[in-house]
Amino acid sequence: MVDPLDPGTIAMFAHVKRNRGRPRKADALSPAERARRYRFRRKVQSAHSVPEATYKEALRERDAAWAQVADLRAELERLKCLLDRDVTK
Repeated sequence: MVDPLDPGTIAMFAHVKRNRGRPRKADALSPAERARRYRFRRKVQSAHSVPEATYKEALRERDAAWAQVADLRAELERLKCLLDRDVTK
């Protein structure tokens, strides 16, 4: 609004109504380009997966290692008991 008594005021810009939602990007991808990139990501991701046979072999080795740890802990406890008996005599 211009004040007629003040020569320093200028007319304000007209009110501009904005569209709803997020503004469009100038470099937005087309749906086909987004789908192409999605397929490429899926293809790369599947290439990084481990074959099932290798995975099962790793699980067997892990289980064997845990069993060996349990055996060694039992052996350690047995030896501690023997050592405690020898010390108390």
